[in-house]
Amino acid sequence: MAVRQSHEEPLTRRLIPAMAVLCAVAAWNWLSGVPATAQSLTQIPPRTSEAVNSLQESVWRELLPGLEAMEVATALGTRLVALRIAHAKFRFSVVQQEEESGERARSVVRRLDAVLAVNGGFFASSSQGRLSPVGMLVDDGERLSAAWPLSGGFLAFDRDGLPNITLSPDGPPEQAVEAIQSRPVILEPGGKWAMNTNGNDPERRTIFCRLDQETSLILLVTGQGLSLFEAGWLLRSPSWGGFFDCDSAIALDGGSSSQLSIAGEWDLRVDALARVQNFLVIQSRDPATQ
Repeated sequence: MAVRQSHEEPLTRRLIPAMAVLCAVAAWNWLSGVPATAQSLTQIPPRTSEAVNSLQESVWRELLPGLEAMEVATALGTRLVALRIAHAKFRFSVVQQEEESGERARSVVRRLDAVLAVNGGFFASSSQGRLSPVGMLVDDGERLSAAWPLSGGFLAFDRDGLPNITLSPDGPPEQAVEAIQSRPVILEPGGKWAMNTNGNDPERRTIFCRLDQETSLILLVTGQGLSLFEAGWLLRSPSWGGFFDCDSAIALDGGSSSQLSIAGEWDLRVDALARVQNFLVIQSRDPATQ
């Protein structure tokens, strides 16, 4: 009886080209910045877990009445500087560069005799080196640039210098005297987790979080950095494996833009790697303590 010869290729021969295609797609996604697949919303990222452990072993240090700081460095080389700010003691404002080529936070603190300053929202540079805001920026009631319609949100301040975080799809905050549009929103009001991918490499971060009606928090991530997903997880409640328990949070510009200057607190600084167009500035409500 004749044996019929199979025309099917061996399994390994069929798998090798498929694996090559998958590897090529993965490499292209990595090079082009395509986000990774969604990470489990119930599994704390390892670098975040390490940072939480370091934060749990640290304590808040009072810099001024109503202003506290916590600084930690993890074994993997991530540095965190967190600032807890009482609304009753301090007001928030948006400040633009003094020169068209940008400015650094330490210069803003000196120029305005401010308590502290961090970098603000995104910006673009012209061929002549002039910086201009990207996304809506409101300074002293004047809207200086157009809003994008969908992603991210607004860090807005009313006439009393009190902060609020709203979503871009809801439209620009009409009552805002000052505002920075940025992205992504990490926690929507009510503590709702808004991040669903972990596709960014570790980087320097500047994040604003509203803890409650009376208190806000600014977090700077430097050193080896964290992805936005990892840094954002720190802002979640301890029941989710987070630490700071924010009600809402939004990322400001990061990377080389991230910077922090605090009057009289040189050790807590985050050095500027670049000049930026706008800043978030904190000033005392009592001029005597400024």
